[in-house]
Amino acid sequence: MSTTYLNTMAWREILARVFDGLTVQANASPPWLINPATRRKLKLDQLYPEIGVAVRITGIMAKGQRRQSDWEILESEQRDQTRAELCRLNGVQLALIDPAEDPVKQLDNLLRVLSRASRLAAQNDWEPAQKRKAMDGLSKAHREASQLRTRISKKPDQMLATLAERWRDREEGLAIELQKSSKLAATAGKTPKSKASAAKKFRIGQRVQHSAFGAGVITEVIGKGDDTRISILFDGAEQRTFLASLVADKLTPIS
Repeated sequence: MSTTYLNTMAWREILARVFDGLTVQANASPPWLINPATRRKLKLDQLYPEIGVAVRITGIMAKGQRRQSDWEILESEQRDQTRAELCRLNGVQLALIDPAEDPVKQLDNLLRVLSRASRLAAQNDWEPAQKRKAMDGLSKAHREASQLRTRISKKPDQMLATLAERWRDREEGLAIELQKSSKLAATAGKTPKSKASAAKKFRIGQRVQHSAFGAGVITEVIGKGDDTRISILFDGAEQRTFLASLVADKLTPIS
């Protein structure tokens, strides 16, 4: 398992802890986040609308993806600059996180973003209750990020490995809960989707969005009827296989 992959999982755990309790929109494309040069929507990996903060994870290359040309790298950098400027104009502070870089410096950057968001929230003309909730959320996030920075700075490799393991545990727990929810829905009298028809909506090479695991591409559709299984390579080079009938209502095609 690659170091970048482990660091990516560690960062997902870091973000889950820092922003715990806040409303999050995963793989968000708000109406105002449109590249004026191409008229295409841009994406934020995580958007926290209550506090005016967003996160974009950079530097991830999926397994099998070819290396970008100099022109493609330049275009990507321009998109990042456009994304950051659109966020600023719409009152959102954007944190760019590269899992391959020094985690302490990355956390320093995140802390600066949280501090800027706190200053803006204090100056905002929100309703008192909304402002208080935002300020409390930002204060908690800043405190958690500071504590993680202290711990990671002492033993970075060891801490990142531990955090990656905690993220795996979190994902496994979430997957179990999703399966339980599907079974409960069926026993409550809801009509489950046909397993055969659920598989027909998916095809190899299709980009999809999973409600829990994020964006990825379908690499295999195996079996028939009740035994149909779908394999998805998620961004960050993590591959998972699901039973079609359990995952059908959790996946959305990405155009």
